[in-house]
Amino acid sequence: MTTNNKHVIKKQFLKKQLPMYIKMASSLSLVVGAMGMGSYAFAQEPEADEQVEEVIVSGQRASIQSAQDVKRNSNVVVDSIVAEDIGKLPDRSVTEALQRVPGVTVGRYTNNDAEHPAAEGSGVAVRGLSQVRAELNGRDVFSAASGRGLSFEDVPAELMYAVDTYKSPSADMIEGGLGGTVNLRTRMPFDADGQQISLSAKANQGDQLKETNGEYSGLYSNRWETSAGEFGILVNASTSELASRSDQVYSRAFLPRDINGDDVWVSKGVDWRRNDYASTREGGYLALQWAPNDSTELYFTAFQSKHDTVYDENAFFLEGANGDQALMPTAADDWVYDANGAMQSGTVTVSNPTLWGLDFGTSTRLANNVSTSNHYSTAINWSPDDHWKFSADLQYVRAEADQDDYTLGLKVIPEEAYMDGIGTETPSILLDPEYMADFSNYSLGQEMTHFERNEAEAKTGRFDAEYDFDGAVIKSVKAGMRYSEKTADNIDTGYDWNTRYATWFTKLDWSGYDKTNLPRVTANEASTYLNLYSFGDFQRGDVAVPAAGYLYSSAAVKDFIATTTAINGDRATTCANYQSWICDSIYPDTNRLENPGYVNTQEETTTAAYAMVNYGFDDLAMPIDGNVGVRVVQTDSVAVGSLVVNELAALGIPSSTEEFEAKTNKTHVLPSFNLRLQATDDLFIRFAASKAIWAPSFKDKQAKITLANSVKDGVTTATSLNDYNFTLTQDTNPYLEPMTANQFDLSAEWYFDKSGGMAHVAVFKKDVKGFFRRGVTPFTFDAAGATVTGEATWLGNIGSGDINGLEIGVSKFFDSLPAPFDGLGVQANYTYIDSKADIPLITQPQTGDTHAGASPLDTDRSTYGQMPVDQLSKNAFNLVGMYEKDGFSARLAYSWRSKYLITWGGNGFDPDFNDGAGGKARLPVYNDDYGQLDASVSYTFLDNYTVTAEATNLLKEKTVGIMDQNAAGDHVAYSYAQDARFAVGIRAKF
Repeated sequence: MTTNNKHVIKKQFLKKQLPMYIKMASSLSLVVGAMGMGSYAFAQEPEADEQVEEVIVSGQRASIQSAQDVKRNSNVVVDSIVAEDIGKLPDRSVTEALQRVPGVTVGRYTNNDAEHPAAEGSGVAVRGLSQVRAELNGRDVFSAASGRGLSFEDVPAELMYAVDTYKSPSADMIEGGLGGTVNLRTRMPFDADGQQISLSAKANQGDQLKETNGEYSGLYSNRWETSAGEFGILVNASTSELASRSDQVYSRAFLPRDINGDDVWVSKGVDWRRNDYASTREGGYLALQWAPNDSTELYFTAFQSKHDTVYDENAFFLEGANGDQALMPTAADDWVYDANGAMQSGTVTVSNPTLWGLDFGTSTRLANNVSTSNHYSTAINWSPDDHWKFSADLQYVRAEADQDDYTLGLKVIPEEAYMDGIGTETPSILLDPEYMADFSNYSLGQEMTHFERNEAEAKTGRFDAEYDFDGAVIKSVKAGMRYSEKTADNIDTGYDWNTRYATWFTKLDWSGYDKTNLPRVTANEASTYLNLYSFGDFQRGDVAVPAAGYLYSSAAVKDFIATTTAINGDRATTCANYQSWICDSIYPDTNRLENPGYVNTQEETTTAAYAMVNYGFDDLAMPIDGNVGVRVVQTDSVAVGSLVVNELAALGIPSSTEEFEAKTNKTHVLPSFNLRLQATDDLFIRFAASKAIWAPSFKDKQAKITLANSVKDGVTTATSLNDYNFTLTQDTNPYLEPMTANQFDLSAEWYFDKSGGMAHVAVFKKDVKGFFRRGVTPFTFDAAGATVTGEATWLGNIGSGDINGLEIGVSKFFDSLPAPFDGLGVQANYTYIDSKADIPLITQPQTGDTHAGASPLDTDRSTYGQMPVDQLSKNAFNLVGMYEKDGFSARLAYSWRSKYLITWGGNGFDPDFNDGAGGKARLPVYNDDYGQLDASVSYTFLDNYTVTAEATNLLKEKTVGIMDQNAAGDHVAYSYAQDARFAVGIRAKF
């Protein structure tokens, strides 16, 4: 790659200069349609006979210098990652690469769900906010389920040329993104002077699963001069497989208990899980360019990606809930407590182990997620003279996301077990191994299905015009319009949890509880559907789990319908022993995808117009330039879903489903201002101010309300509405407003040498309003002569947050050192963010109860004080050591972030209160400090061939969660031991 020692940007659009523009990262708007990202350089244009010195650089240095060119020449605040070579971003995935950018952090969970770790980095946050807009070549890109953002790990990194992270917007940028906008850039045929061919192959393996997988990619690009102008074509394809293992152990919430007259805290239970993850990521890209003359360019691009993932989960778990299932000490009472009175270790049982026993379960889960995305675009750029520039752009996107999720489980009821290390990283359990290895001690347990079918498409048109002035303060005026129609058809069946047999429903007529009457697994069932399973070297031997236990085989779960049909038997015969509502809780509904109550459609039309002025004061002692503008966005949306009332069979009330339609119309005015001051030839000062929005996902805007019911505890025969508990659920909200943020940025950039030396510092502030939060309130209504009470959950715009931060970064190559140390280089950055979230409690006027609402709530119903904004670490840093010389390249990168709040009241951390008054706690869960060390080395030989070796998570770092409780104190909620991953490969370029 070639870099110039002068940063010059000509105003004339000339196809001959396009390769140089790309290398200087100054033609983003001209080549990939970002429209208006160009900037005005302070340097004077060289005379015609002036010789421009060129320095040939490659690899890491070229990548860093190209990224610095993007930052230096941009008229907004941006940080970039540029591929070191064709098909070679600095890290394995786009997400992992983004974590090296100042102010950017990544999570380690799938969809920010603390119950499900990701096999690789997942969940990007920019300056503390996960509401990050994704773009592909300056255009909208989204997943089918959300209709908004994108899981960057779904995109093949091998297809990327660069990744730009915009931290301040300008008026010509597409709206959306409170943290920022991440633009994925692909290559174009005119990027290179002529033909390019690149091939790569790689093998990777994790240290726990020890399964080898392959990764392959190829690129062909060329350009030709013809009588009809210049043509170019680029074809790029990649496929990669990844197999990984994660060993997970959980300690559940501590509940207040009275044990032998003492007020103590006892955990609800412990889980141990092994999750084997397999994924295939495929991508293809085609780009065609045609420049019929020096002033016109047309191009067409097609981008396709597919990410197919399978989770195979095996779990053991001990549930010590409330009432008869609550954990108790044996007569020997060997329990040990910590300083807060929280039980740490001891032999556990229940109040009546002869009739009841410990509620121990095993579970097998198989989930398959397939996400596909297809993007097609065509555009024309026309510059008829030195003043005018026009561009027109058409785009079509179609995305799909399907999910099939099955769980089958067993129950076993030992009288006692020994637990140790509860609330630490290594909670262990000892059970009678002979008892656990006997299938006749097990009963058939839980059955669960979850299905999603999501389809979304978007049609977008855009037109931009810009007029350049000569020698004026107003450098240019730019205006444009964008129109988009987006539709989505979603089916989400929720989680259909059913129980074949359980400790709380033992006798077929429900006349009592006696584990001796619980039907047991037969020899035929054991041989056909079950495996005697052992975790084996769980968390590399750090955690003791039962030596072995029976669970469903993966094959039985994969053939879920056939398995449950055989096990459950004929519904009519079995249900004769039960009341009908009890029978409904046994049999899974495998036809839920056909139920119209789970169908939701979305239609959204967005019209945006903007005007922007690019200004410059070139004659000042310290020249100033920048832009000021405003963007106006109108969004019309229609959501069509269902109002569902569940059946009350005992009262003869059938279920019902009514169509529910919601329409909204929103207009947002989004001003922006960007300023750049050139204090010296190498020192730039920037200031930016803007307003941004983040629209709710289509999943959050579903029009769906459900009135569900369950029989109250102690009621064996329901005869009236008063025998039921009711829940009104609106976990989605079609009237949800976009989140908004007023944001400010002040930064300085010092380019202190021409060999990639650069330092920067930035301070920023964001005021965010309208978080999407789920709240809880009681409700009442009159029906059938009775007053019905229940609990309503809802999603709304609740609370605000303040974010203030600092970024510092430096990069330096030590060329002045004596050989061979002159190949050394370093990159380092640090981010500090302070935040606070205002999430109010809601006081009910009838009762004065302040425990409702969306704020966190402990298991003793105590509340929490000021909370930080979730997903935000106070401190984060990256330190990268580099070496590059004589074809040899090495990189050692360490990324670290401090503890951050994941969520409160998430799945698994919302236990029922044990005071008999009903309701659920909402515990805050934090991710503990996390640091990861990655390394790579490569050697280039015969000019065109490079061999590589890579290692990820060299220190075998665990992901650790912290459960925050007031009186009980903080405890480890979980720890995930994930693979260290190693890869070797070869690349060839011609």
